[in-house]
Amino acid sequence: MTRCTNDTLISKIGMKTLGKLVEVDFAVLADIDSCVKVNTKNYIDYTGTSATFNTYNVPEDMFNCLAEGCKNSGTLTVTNGVGAVSGASFAVAADATEFVAGVITHYVHVPAAGTYELALTVSDIADKGQTNADVYQKTIIAAAEGFYPVVVDLSKLPEEQKGTGWSATESGIIVHIEATPEETVLSTIGFSSIYVYNSIEDFEVNDVVKIGCLDEFTGDLTVDPVEASCFGGGYDATSIAIERTLTGKSVSANYWKLNPLMSKGSQTTGWLIQTTEKTVAETVIDGVSYGSIQLPDMNMEECAFTTAAMADSCNITDALLSRVNTPVVVDINEKQFIVLEAGKILFHSSLIGKELVVSYPKKVDVEHFVGNEDSLDSRRVRMSFTQEQTDGVKQNYVYNNVLITSFPGTVNKEETTFSFTISVQRDKNGNFFEMYRVAE
Repeated sequence: MTRCTNDTLISKIGMKTLGKLVEVDFAVLADIDSCVKVNTKNYIDYTGTSATFNTYNVPEDMFNCLAEGCKNSGTLTVTNGVGAVSGASFAVAADATEFVAGVITHYVHVPAAGTYELALTVSDIADKGQTNADVYQKTIIAAAEGFYPVVVDLSKLPEEQKGTGWSATESGIIVHIEATPEETVLSTIGFSSIYVYNSIEDFEVNDVVKIGCLDEFTGDLTVDPVEASCFGGGYDATSIAIERTLTGKSVSANYWKLNPLMSKGSQTTGWLIQTTEKTVAETVIDGVSYGSIQLPDMNMEECAFTTAAMADSCNITDALLSRVNTPVVVDINEKQFIVLEAGKILFHSSLIGKELVVSYPKKVDVEHFVGNEDSLDSRRVRMSFTQEQTDGVKQNYVYNNVLITSFPGTVNKEETTFSFTISVQRDKNGNFFEMYRVAE
């Protein structure tokens, strides 16, 4: 081999094309938070020899994933003898009728490994002696000293009932928490961060959305140079921008969670437009004959979207009837109708026996959603995408703070394509993304 030739090259890699099994994963997160909170320094009384509160002994948040900020408070420690009961009572001044079937969470700090029997007693705030109360029992098997989370579901039957049991009122409740350790363990028990929630659904804050059958996943990282000086140039860190566009043909059913404006509402019934053909029957009101159609499944809470037309008319324009928007019966002509209560529609007597096509809002059970700005700052989105090199090495990119800046809404005759625009932001550590290289 002569020195002048150069036909030997270093091996290189490329990136594989998008396959049918490639997916992009989004983690949609929100912090579990409650407006009903009890700082355990505000105890009413305690069961033990002494009680001290430490502001700085705060349990790690065990209910949230990558929580923003610090939501927990300090710890009230109640000391008692070996194997003895240690407890404390706390007042919750909130409308208990709102969380009568809700959830109470708190933390217990235990001094050593062992088994601890817990009892949480709920009574009305006026029943300071807890004569009529519900008692919920839990067991903690501790592997070591530390904090342990406790969840009490008020929608379940209590393990014990005192007197006639707890009846919720608007005044609030008294919560008494006590712990009994094994007979060989010193009873120095800590209680911290009591929260009350309206429903177990408040904990639905950690979802995964998957986008599949990808057409493309495009976008580049851009950063501008600073103007060169006498001593050279560099990069302008403030100009860093990473935007990605994701287009796929399949999504998981919860993809609505990527819509920055959408969140769950409170209604359980709604409506769908239903079109049906009915024969007009005769009805008499105050001695006057009218035509009528009965629609028992009409959603009467929806005041619009009801229309009617003649079914067999060749003149389409004249076939359409007009609604007279009144809740009581008035004189109408042959081209008018009135919607009364209980889904009854009134027509002119000349239409008795005629076939009409009626379109109306049909009452249905629904899961309700609303679109507003309320969830813009409360919902956090992370994104994960794996690229595979031609040598089999996989690169898993994790973007810990992304904003969905466009959400698909186009519908046409072609196969639906879901297109999202993603703006990548810095995470709390100052990173735009992380990459894990995996050789399998």
